Amino acid sequence: MNTWDVPEFVRLGFNNKKYINLQREKILERMDSFRGGKLYLEIGGKFPYDPHAARVLPGLDPYAKKEILKNLSNVFEIVFCINAKDIASDRRLESNGDGYKKKVLDKLEDLKKHFGAVSAISVNLCTSELNPEVENYLKKLKVLGYKIYKRYVIDGYPHDTEKVLSETGYGGDDYIETEKNLVIVTGPASNSGKLSTCLGQLYYDNKKGLNSGYAKFETFPIWSLPLPHPVNLAYEAATADIGDYNQLDAYHEKAYGKRAVNYNRDIEAFEIVKKLTSQFLPKDNFMHNYLSPTDMGISWAGFAINNDEVVCIASLNEITRRKDWYAGLRGKDTSEWVSRCQNLENQALKYIKERNYNPELVIRKA
Repeated sequence: MNTWDVPEFVRLGFNNKKYINLQREKILERMDSFRGGKLYLEIGGKFPYDPHAARVLPGLDPYAKKEILKNLSNVFEIVFCINAKDIASDRRLESNGDGYKKKVLDKLEDLKKHFGAVSAISVNLCTSELNPEVENYLKKLKVLGYKIYKRYVIDGYPHDTEKVLSETGYGGDDYIETEKNLVIVTGPASNSGKLSTCLGQLYYDNKKGLNSGYAKFETFPIWSLPLPHPVNLAYEAATADIGDYNQLDAYHEKAYGKRAVNYNRDIEAFEIVKKLTSQFLPKDNFMHNYLSPTDMGISWAGFAINNDEVVCIASLNEITRRKDWYAGLRGKDTSEWVSRCQNLENQALKYIKERNYNPELVIRKA
C-alpha cells in the first residue's frame, strides 16, 4: 500500500513538502553560521524511518528526515555512535528480544542502504582494557569494513571541566577524521554518546583552528506548540519507559520573553554544552548565540501543521496505542508506564474537548 493511500482529511493534518523545504532551509542557515568549520548535527529520535512521527502528524512521510538530508546541497558524512557498556551487556532494546549488538548491525545496514557508507563508528565509554566481548565485537565491525574510533570514560564528566577539557579528557579520545562540512551524528538508541562525540570533535577542531559547531535535529517535542498539546503528550507516551518528560524552556523565556517547549534530557544537554563550549570556543563562534535549548535545536515541524484537529486526534490515538502496547508486554512490570499513558490520554482528551474537536475523527487501528 502506498504511503499516501489514506483519506484526504487525514492527509491535510500535515504538509510534508512544506516541512521538508523549511527544515532544509534552516539546516543550511545553521551550516552557514559555521563557515570555516563543520556542523556536527545530532539526529534525535527514530532515523531514518520514523513511524511515530507519521502517526501523530498525518501526512508526514516517515522517511522525511532522509529526504531532508538528501535535499541539502552539501554532501554529508555519517558518524555512528555506540556504547561499549551496552555492547558488553547486549542491552535489550526491543520487545521481540533483539539485543544491542544485533540492533547496531541492523541500523548500520539500514543507513548503508539509504545513504551509502557510514564514515566512522564512535565507540563511547571505553576503558583502557576493554571487555573481551567488546573487543571481539569491534573486530567484527572492522572486518565488515567500518572505521573504529574509541572514546574513553572521563572521571567527573561533565562537571569537572578542567579534566574534561584536557589531554586526559577529550584530548585522550580518538579524533574522528571527516572531510565534509556537515557531519550527521546518530546511533542505535539513547545513551549512545552522540552529544559527547560532537563536543569531543569540537574540542579537537578548535585546536585545529576550525570554526565548527553543534546542533540537534529532533522532531519532538514540538517547541512551538503548547506544553499540553496532544502531539507533545504523545511524545511523553512514546518515551514513558525511559522517563522522558516535557517542560517549558525557562532559558528561552528568560532570553526572549516567549514560551517554548523542550524536554528534560535536552535541557540537561544544553547546560553541559554551554558549560563546556564557553571555556574553549572563541568568542566569535556562533554557538555563543545559543541562549536556550530551543536555540540549540533545528526543528520546524510545528510550522507545517495545517489542521490542528487532525493532529490532535491522531496524537490521542497514538497515546492509546502506546498504552495498549505497554500493557501487552510480557515479562516486565509495565504498570507504571500504562498508568502514565492513561494520565496523558486524559490530558489529551481534555485539550481536545476544550477546543470542541471531534475525538472520533481519525481514531482507528494502526
